[in-house]
Amino acid sequence: MTHAIHGAHVPLATHWFMGWGFTSDARPQSFASCWEQVVLPLPAQGICCAVLKTRLATPAWQALQRWMAGCWPQVQWLVVDAAEIAHITTPSVSQRVAQRFGTGSVSEALALHAAQTHAVPARGKAAAGGLLVPRLVSEDRCATLAIAAGCLSSPPFPTGVHS
Repeated sequence: MTHAIHGAHVPLATHWFMGWGFTSDARPQSFASCWEQVVLPLPAQGICCAVLKTRLATPAWQALQRWMAGCWPQVQWLVVDAAEIAHITTPSVSQRVAQRFGTGSVSEALALHAAQTHAVPARGKAAAGGLLVPRLVSEDRCATLAIAAGCLSSPPFPTGVHS
């Protein structure tokens, strides 16, 4: 069974790769505001969230973990160095973000990187075909979310935080 998203048919049983960008003062409401803008059925196989390693020392990281645990207790986390997303081309482009991180959107680059790194090709198709949800910005402008999808290979990381 598939679902049409932006003209492409995506299997409903895919794994979601969520890229989260956020300021150090983002709160649970910031993340909820992004999520409320997503209008897709949940994936059947699970969710992996990618965040920048530099964000782990912020209060917002704790807020994101608490908020995600309330929604999806079995979420997998992927911690990414900023150098790993530099030069990833994204549909959204912020000049400020491009100057600082070398990519147009942190959340989009994280989602694409996670999907390209941890998804496997499905019958003659690329492992990750792009974004299901381009960058969404929270109402308070403290968080961004982008989502890519793919079929997860064997789980590359257990539930919890790993780099």
